[in-house]
Amino acid sequence: MSKQGFVIAGTNSGCGKTTITIGLMHLLKKKGYNVAPFKVGPDFIDPRFHEKVVGTPSYNLESYFMDDKTLKHLFYKHAAKADIAIAEGVMGMYDGLGLEGIGSTYETAKKIEAPIVLIVGCKGLYQSVSAIVKGFMTLRPDNNIKGVILNHVSSDMLFQKYKEFIETECGIKCIGYVPPLKDMELKSRHLGLVQAEEVEALNEKVNQLSDILDKTINSATLLDIAKIEVKDSETFEIPFKKHELKGLNLAVAYDKAFSFYYRDNLELLEELGAKLQYFSPLTDVKLPENSNAIYFGGGYPEVFADQLSANTQLLQQIKTAADNNRPIFAECGGLMYLTKEIINTDGTKNNMVGIFNCATEMTDRLKRFGYAECELNGTKTKCHEFHKSTLSEDAQNIQHQYKLSKPLSKIKWECGLQYKNVLAGYAHIHFWSNFDFTKQIFDLWKRAII
Repeated sequence: MSKQGFVIAGTNSGCGKTTITIGLMHLLKKKGYNVAPFKVGPDFIDPRFHEKVVGTPSYNLESYFMDDKTLKHLFYKHAAKADIAIAEGVMGMYDGLGLEGIGSTYETAKKIEAPIVLIVGCKGLYQSVSAIVKGFMTLRPDNNIKGVILNHVSSDMLFQKYKEFIETECGIKCIGYVPPLKDMELKSRHLGLVQAEEVEALNEKVNQLSDILDKTINSATLLDIAKIEVKDSETFEIPFKKHELKGLNLAVAYDKAFSFYYRDNLELLEELGAKLQYFSPLTDVKLPENSNAIYFGGGYPEVFADQLSANTQLLQQIKTAADNNRPIFAECGGLMYLTKEIINTDGTKNNMVGIFNCATEMTDRLKRFGYAECELNGTKTKCHEFHKSTLSEDAQNIQHQYKLSKPLSKIKWECGLQYKNVLAGYAHIHFWSNFDFTKQIFDLWKRAII
């Protein structure tokens, strides 16, 4: 069925993709459109901004993690529920893994057959802006760029000049522009943007932003180029029984310290019969009643280490649960939380759960960053790591379970700590990447219902 939709690409990181994306999402929502938001790549933070603005879940489109059939299935499945699908790109449009740019915005847009709107920052540019646009259009002839939005343009008069340059030299539509927005810039911290929940007066800022875009963006032109074909996704089959996880009451850590979850992971658990019970390691003094297994995603436990450490009653309950064989699966920030302490770069220490008697030591630079392949018991899946911490080597109860390797290189390492029915590692796993690998995680949790 025909739908409206497009992918927002950028010339580079920092060109304004996220700000413009959430502004356009909000603008179209105000105009009465039901928006389906997406994020290209493994990012966890941008989707939360989408969700805050639109009020519906935002999903990751990951062409490195998934084969083409799975990627299209998930995109079509979610896009079919809305009037228009809007996907925010990652880094620069062609930036990805290797010469082919695997996982790039360009590759993803091509696979889901969606038009691209290119964001171009115009600071310090005049006629040269057309050279940048032409370069992006000619690097790959099948780029599917259908329009351009210009950022950091100080006046409509200047925009008209840019528009003349680009449309004359490149033969592509200039959809509009965005003026400098100093008061609306999204702040960053060491692993990316500050989370949506932490931005003061976010709703007010987004309202102001969409009001501005309503005046500077030609919505009619944007909607005219936003054409996608949503195909039937019902024939896709997954290798799990319909009620595979019935009886699993899964306590899911979710607050400002732990919010890095792929939405498709959570929804798959529910589709298979699991009951998700959300709790906050920051404020809740006990695990959800009747929960029989636990899921810790990633996040920023180091930022909220004082508050996490002060919640001693919950820390002890989780430690006791692990000692009593309760199944626990944790990723990245969740792993850090399950160690005995987090040591920040200034030397301050905060006690954590202590399932693993090693410490998490924060560093001033990234220790692991980017795509990897993760092997567990001989089965491999694609994954992503992104952290500025490392584990001390003094643990007595650690067994490394993951064997990891970087694609396109010979770099290999081990991670994935196990204690009884607890499995935790730095790797972020997308459950749709390899169902054989995912089955091992589900089998771990299913020990709670056998």
